[in-house]
This record gives sequence, structure tokens and C-alpha cells, in this order.
Amino acid sequence: MKHGWLSLLALLAVAAGLGLLAWLAPARDDNTPPLSALPPAQAQRVSLARPGQPAIELERRDAQWLITAPLRARADEFQVLRMLALLEARPAARLPATDLERFDLQTPLARLTVDGNEYAFGGINTVTREQYVMHGDTVYVVALRHGAALPADPAALIRRVLLQEQEIPSAILLPDFSVRQTGGRWTLTPAAAEAGPDELQAFVDRWRQASAARAEPHDGRKPLAEVRIELREGAPLVFPVLQREPNLVLLRQDNGLQYTFLAGAGQALLTHPGRLVSVKNN
Repeated sequence: MKHGWLSLLALLAVAAGLGLLAWLAPARDDNTPPLSALPPAQAQRVSLARPGQPAIELERRDAQWLITAPLRARADEFQVLRMLALLEARPAARLPATDLERFDLQTPLARLTVDGNEYAFGGINTVTREQYVMHGDTVYVVALRHGAALPADPAALIRRVLLQEQEIPSAILLPDFSVRQTGGRWTLTPAAAEAGPDELQAFVDRWRQASAARAEPHDGRKPLAEVRIELREGAPLVFPVLQREPNLVLLRQDNGLQYTFLAGAGQALLTHPGRLVSVKNN
């Protein structure tokens, strides 16, 4: 008998908890339209401001997003689109923008402005695990991923690919060896029997596709050496080597950014192709 009463009390407690959840959670509206009628692909200017930090400003030029403040660099298209996905969000609910303290919007955590339209990010609903976003005179309840998509600093938005698409090498000159295209063939100096055409092409492709683990403003370190890349078109590029181990750090002088490559990727960029083949075989 006692066991039956305990089971009943447990069921009543669960029912009461579910009722509390339903009371605390905002009403759902399955027909809610997206936050904005502006498609992310048509956005032209973005600003992200956080309390106590300089605003991050971006603008689209042709097909490329650029960071214009507080630093200047090419932006990672994927990271920008993650932010702009908010425009297509279908809120779980909408509420009047009154009693802002209830939504932690009296001092927003961040303000995202897209082509003049501001979206203020407030607190998190601990019951539904969603976030409050204010736009105009309405507070919307959106998925947490939209707040998580806002970068903590401008460096997180920098495109980490070292060479631009149109920057096609015709020669790569390192302190200990060089690879140069002559008559449509890549040649290695000093030569190595282990490094044939496929290995040389793979080496050049590694430079063309090199993507750093991190890109950030130059920290002022002095160069240890330099890598020079001659291009099919345009002026040569010179990359001072700021660090070799454990990670490779290269400075791109024209934008003042340093690119950090993790140990394996960095070694593959600096190692003589013939020696790299020998290391892999061993």
C-alpha cells in the first residue's frame, strides 16, 4: 500500500513539473515567418557590437566579404553566412518588447546590424534552451545556434587561406631549395631523385591550398627567414617566417596578418619534397 502511494506521489510530481515547464515556456507559433525578408545572399553590410569591444564591420565587395574594422582582411564566407542565418530563422515565439529585464535585453549581449536593421541578443530561456532576440518592438525566441554563430573577436572571421584564388605560383623559393615551373614542368633545385613530377606538383598544390589553423594581426615578432613566391601574374609575394616549430607562422606583409599552421601542415610546406617522401616511407 505504501509503495502505491509513493508511486502516485511521484507521478503527481512529474505532472506538476511538466505543467511548470508549459507555463514558463512561451507560446509556440508554427506559422511565424522568418525574422527578415532579406535573403542572406543579398546582404551588403554587417556590424557586430559587444559591450566594451570595438565594433566589427564587414562589407560585401563583388562576391567577397571583407572585414573593414577594427582590422582589414578578407572574411571567411562560411563564418559570415553563419551569422546571417539569423535572417532566415523562424522564431518559436514572438513577444512584445516590454519589461526588457525579463529577457536580459536592458543591456544586450551583442547587437548585430545587417543593412541598417538591428538585432539585439539577450538572455537564454533555461527551460526551452532558446535565446531572446529583439528586433524593433518585438522579442523573438530563436535557437541557441544563432547566438553561438556570433564571433567573439574579429580574428575568428578572418579567411585563413594563405593565397588568393588568382595568385597562382610559378616559383616557390625557400631558404634551402626552390621549385620553379619551366616549359610547363616543375623543377627542383637542388634536385632529388625521390622527388618526381607528382611529388613536385603535390608540393606546389600544398602551397596553393594552404589553410592556416589561425590568422591574426602581426604580433611584432622579427622574421627568422623568408619564403618568396613568384606568380604567373602580378608582383611576387614575400612571406617572412616568424616561427618554425612547433608550429609554422608566416607573415603576409600586404595585409599585416600572420598565419599559424599546425606542426604537420607547416612541416609539409617547408620540407624538401624528396626528403618528405623519404620521411613518409620510413
